[in-house]
Amino acid sequence: ETARLDILAAPLITTQLPKQEETVSGKDVTLRVVVRGSPRPEAQWFFNDTPIAPENISYDEEKSEYQLLLKNTSVAVNEGTYRVVLKNDLGETESTPCVLTVLEPVKLTKIAPTSDVVDLKVGEPFEILFDVGGKEAPKVQLTKDGKEVKFSSVEGTRHVYSVPEVKPEHQAPLSVSQSLTDINVLLGQPGTFNLTCDAFPTPKVTWLFNDTELKNSPKHKIESKQNVFSLTINKCDHPDVGTYRAHIDNGIDKTEQTAKLHVGVKPKVEAAKPANEQSAVIGQDTQISWKFSGIEKPQVTWLFNGQPLPTNERFQINETDDGTSTLSIRHAELTDKGVYTAKATNAVGE
Repeated sequence: ETARLDILAAPLITTQLPKQEETVSGKDVTLRVVVRGSPRPEAQWFFNDTPIAPENISYDEEKSEYQLLLKNTSVAVNEGTYRVVLKNDLGETESTPCVLTVLEPVKLTKIAPTSDVVDLKVGEPFEILFDVGGKEAPKVQLTKDGKEVKFSSVEGTRHVYSVPEVKPEHQAPLSVSQSLTDINVLLGQPGTFNLTCDAFPTPKVTWLFNDTELKNSPKHKIESKQNVFSLTINKCDHPDVGTYRAHIDNGIDKTEQTAKLHVGVKPKVEAAKPANEQSAVIGQDTQISWKFSGIEKPQVTWLFNGQPLPTNERFQINETDDGTSTLSIRHAELTDKGVYTAKATNAVGE
């Protein structure tokens, strides 16, 4: 005969709620307690001493774990104190309270000026206003030319920096932090020059090619975004090759930047490919040749079984003006058997 023996016990919390819990606004949070007891205790969760409806309450039988799921948390709805009371026929127990803090990401709103670039004259007033919110209160730092400046006033979330009268010393000299650089462009593709210049007042950048000023057109696109100035040449062709000049002037200081545009064509095989299989008699000389074209003239590198081929007395590489690269192997040996590859590369491809 068999008999089932039940051991009855009042609820006992073996894993408590944390005393503090933090989350970020919008994220889900699950609070958990592990409880022993027989019969299985009933759980009632509380938020700031108000009973919580059972929709988001669950029980993991395998772990004896009671869970409370808080979805899409926010400060207004979810921040506060949580606890759970567990009860069965033999008694009841209560968890330690858990204080949930919901953090909010920093939110910065510029109130004034409404544009990113402001041109002022000496004697005019100037003011910057920001609203900065977050939880916990964020630290706000304002910099001018990389150096911190103090806000004129801070009231709640409103941060104000004001200059009653713009003076000559408030001006910033021209500083080119990213210079123009030469670019290599594939034939038919667009090419873009970029430069970064900081100054106050904001500088005007004039683009020139062969001393002729360039204007916005289907061929040329001139843009400026904050302190980045760019010139894009569309459908680059050989007549576009040359030196481009950026004239930078903010009425106080001026400078120039130059760079070259190169238009190229990817290397390609001009002559018919040799047979994929070539044979040589041991001890005799043999050659493998490929003819390539490209603008600029490609550099040819030879590989043997995928590895760079060393040049020595037996392996010689010769190139002719028409783009033919020839690998000569003297006194062929058994160890020379394998795959030989000629790789042609220039500034726009390979």
